[in-house]
Amino acid sequence: MHSFLPPTAADLFLRDLEDRAEHPDARLTVGGLLHLPGAVPALSDLQRHVATRLSGLACTEHLLHGNGRRAQWRHAVPDPARHVSEQRLTHGQEALEATVAEHLRAPWPPGAPAWRLILLHGHVPDGYALLYTTHHSVQDGATAIEVLRALFTPPTPAPQPAAALPAGPTAPQAAEPRPRLAQVLRSAAILLRHARKHHLWTSPSQPLSHHRRTAWVYAPAALLKTVARAHGASVNDVYLTALGHAIARWGSTSWPPAATTPIPAMIPVNLRTLDEAGAPGNRLFLTRVDLPAGPLPLPRRLAQTRAVTSPLKRPGHRAVLRAALTRLPTGLLERLVAASTAPGRLTLVASCLVMRERLAFGDAVVTRIDPVMCCPPGTPLSVIMLVYAGEASVCFRTDTALPAAERLPALFRQALEDLSTTADHPRPSPQADTAADTATAASPAPEPTNG
Repeated sequence: MHSFLPPTAADLFLRDLEDRAEHPDARLTVGGLLHLPGAVPALSDLQRHVATRLSGLACTEHLLHGNGRRAQWRHAVPDPARHVSEQRLTHGQEALEATVAEHLRAPWPPGAPAWRLILLHGHVPDGYALLYTTHHSVQDGATAIEVLRALFTPPTPAPQPAAALPAGPTAPQAAEPRPRLAQVLRSAAILLRHARKHHLWTSPSQPLSHHRRTAWVYAPAALLKTVARAHGASVNDVYLTALGHAIARWGSTSWPPAATTPIPAMIPVNLRTLDEAGAPGNRLFLTRVDLPAGPLPLPRRLAQTRAVTSPLKRPGHRAVLRAALTRLPTGLLERLVAASTAPGRLTLVASCLVMRERLAFGDAVVTRIDPVMCCPPGTPLSVIMLVYAGEASVCFRTDTALPAAERLPALFRQALEDLSTTADHPRPSPQADTAADTATAASPAPEPTNG
């Protein structure tokens, strides 16, 4: 028997938010696309492999059922023959991206855990891809990373059973200390300061739609780390700086308010504890920061970004966010979630994940992982960066109603390159030496990380 938190208001909100979607592009599907070299494996071999690795992954064997205080995680046995499939594609990257978009629109069958693994092949002459998708209400970014670890970490050395949860009636949060009142007040002030409506994405002449465009852009992880060390920042600070710079430059010609005012961004702060590594549900708190405004020089933009993200790295503030997620009465948390996602407050989401282990299936080592992000109704764009094997892959999901938003990935990549020219004289910083050292971490770890 597993012991973990019951569904939270955030889980229920993410499940029900999909009902607002007027087009399947806006579904709440997330995941990752793994690229592997070599011969295409037999589907039966992949299904047998997955069957041997599912034990202990509670997030792959539970359904979200019910509403309010009656909501619960209902156990459902996953069937690899049903969850693991294959699809042959025509040749080319465009065929792969079109197929990924198709699977992001697919509904989830009732009565089965919400996850899929699809073997995709034919788009390259020597290699294949594995697309893992799940619903955000059941798995957040850190959980999806944990599933991929459990499924594809090579057996030597033996993988640690991080996804297994303790048995027994006591929920993990019972032993968590309560934050001090002074810290609660400081954190409440931070949250209230960012709770005001901004209406940045409200335009009567250009209303947002429910259609999405998906694109990926890549950069060497060493580039981000070098810039971070040179400026005493974190990798996530560098990522957010480049993103804010790209949006400001795009806004100067396509969305003027984004060029002159602070850019509100929702950062999913990972609050998952080690014993919750494979638990269903979200252990994150969407907290807002206002990225620096205007045509700033990049070093100054990075310094100001460091300043606005600094509270997210403080253990005391994160403890308050964890307490809000796990201790607030259900009704109060529901009102908090509803208020933070009301019209005029919704904005872009920017997440960062790190996969430290090298993954493989058989003898084929995963060469790249492309993260897959959702862009829910009312959200103008969502961006996620995943660092794996020395490369940062960044997924942009943008509302097609945003004019010329297809420029954003290239502007982001250019901002990273321009930032690298500011790192000629690096100065060491303990804060910058952790690759996942930011508000939103990928894996449960002692240091502050992203999810």
